[in-house]
Amino acid sequence: MRNLVQHYHFSTRVGWFILGILFFFLLIFARLVDIQLFRGHYFLDLANDNRYFTIQLPAQRGVFFDRYQQSLVWNKRVYLKTDDPTTLHPKTTSISREEALQLLATDSAQVRYGLERDYRFPESVAHVLGYVGPVTKDNLIEDNSLKVSDVIGKMGLEKIFDQRLRGQAASEVYEINALGKRQRLISKNAGQIGQNIATSLDPYLSKASLESLGGQAGAVVIMDASNSEVLTLLSSPSFDANVLSTRLTDVILERQRQQQLQDLLSNPLQIFFNRSLSGAYPPGSVFKLVTALGGLEEAVIDAQTVVLDEGVLRVGEYEYANWYYTQYGRTEGEISLQRSLSRSNDIYFYKVAEWLGPNKLAEFARLFGFGQVTKIELLGETAGVVPDPSWKERVIGEPWYLGNTFHMGIGQGDILVTPLQVGQMTQAIANHGTLCQPTLLKKDHADCSELGIADENLELVLLGMLDACSSGGTAYPFFPHNEIYRDEEMNAQQQIKNGAVACKTGTSEFGGADEKGYRKTHAWLTMTMGTAGLKDVVGRDDDEHHRAWIKQVKEAGFPEKIVITVLVESDEDNPFKEGSRDAGEVAKEIVDWMYGK
Repeated sequence: MRNLVQHYHFSTRVGWFILGILFFFLLIFARLVDIQLFRGHYFLDLANDNRYFTIQLPAQRGVFFDRYQQSLVWNKRVYLKTDDPTTLHPKTTSISREEALQLLATDSAQVRYGLERDYRFPESVAHVLGYVGPVTKDNLIEDNSLKVSDVIGKMGLEKIFDQRLRGQAASEVYEINALGKRQRLISKNAGQIGQNIATSLDPYLSKASLESLGGQAGAVVIMDASNSEVLTLLSSPSFDANVLSTRLTDVILERQRQQQLQDLLSNPLQIFFNRSLSGAYPPGSVFKLVTALGGLEEAVIDAQTVVLDEGVLRVGEYEYANWYYTQYGRTEGEISLQRSLSRSNDIYFYKVAEWLGPNKLAEFARLFGFGQVTKIELLGETAGVVPDPSWKERVIGEPWYLGNTFHMGIGQGDILVTPLQVGQMTQAIANHGTLCQPTLLKKDHADCSELGIADENLELVLLGMLDACSSGGTAYPFFPHNEIYRDEEMNAQQQIKNGAVACKTGTSEFGGADEKGYRKTHAWLTMTMGTAGLKDVVGRDDDEHHRAWIKQVKEAGFPEKIVITVLVESDEDNPFKEGSRDAGEVAKEIVDWMYGK
């Protein structure tokens, strides 16, 4: 019996031992199954990570083309010299292109490269194209596809179209040994170049416009009158986009570049502020074009309607003066619409605004695009303000008075617009009452809408604009030009097509009055003109820039009719900018440059 018990205990221990061994081998088998079948790729990747090393090469970013199919920006190589090309993470030193070429001829493994943006017109299209820069922590959080080494668009079209412009990085895979040294190249991935984008920009004309402003704060908008393609969208003062997108190899030069950058950021004129679409200004007398068309469309005036200008319009205890009387003590007497546009007569438009009424006036302002963004392909556009009685009650908490109507009729008071909006309004008048959405891109079709303005009303307003730029009008810089190109036997559109300038000046008050009762003023001029005369222009011998432009114009074509809008801001040196003298001279200089003068 005792032997049987001992044998039983022994058998039990052997059984548990065998079960233990079986369980142990079962665990090993399960682990092997997990490693081989379920997590095989994971461990293979770990092994390959130890065996292979991938070097990411810079992604080739897409570029922008101008309206002449020329590149506005290049991807420039910048070179680095490695201290030991066999290590995975060598120390690098920036070297010049010449040094890189010498090394490439003797020991190419020591040379690596990066890519930087090189803007061909770094200042004149800076606010439109923008610039690129390294990713930030916030960028990485917002977009997990980015790498720390990437550069992305920081402003302008570079930012708007960043996803399309980004290329896919090229790469090289190397086998490495146990010491972490590169042994041989296994494979290459060519990557993918980013998408190129065709713009409507004319960089030559933009550069000439920037020079015409001469460092004054302001904006220039130039567009194709037929479809609102933007040739120039300029804000001044501007900045050099290459300063923000380029790193210099020379230590001293790089320190100077960093100082330039700090100067740009601290400039009190807000260099990066895009005045052409983000700046909201009272339009002054350029708004009289809307008042005139509103009055004609609502039949409160016609071509024969006459108003008596006695210098001052009195309403009770209030007086509303005409600029001609304020400055020179003179009056116009009885004056019609066409003459009032030519002379920018305030008394006439006080009365038209009164007859039209504030709600109708605001309605026509919105019809021409004021009080709303144009939806151009840039960030930061402001809608401006189109006031009316309900707006004033809601925002200011006051009722609307007749004086508010008078002020709005001449583009003063609470109304605020952008230079781009003024350009769009002028485009609609020049384009037979068809308003088109401004665009910076070359497109197959324009986004346009008919405003329903009668042709005879547009004709009358355009005649007044032609007179404004002719002898006896307000825009005296263009008197000599229109003496050559005007033919009054033709209708307004024909005269404009042949090269005559139809324009409207504006001098807009803002801010509080000084001790003499004067307010600071901005200067406006908006105009349209045909470009038929460009076919006879030859490039200026002393201006390589102009010669290049004329060559492109004659090879690729140019809009038959353009709109130019100029804003010159008040400044400390001259707080009283004037439409004819300041904005008019800038516009005339642009036109003279176009014609090779």
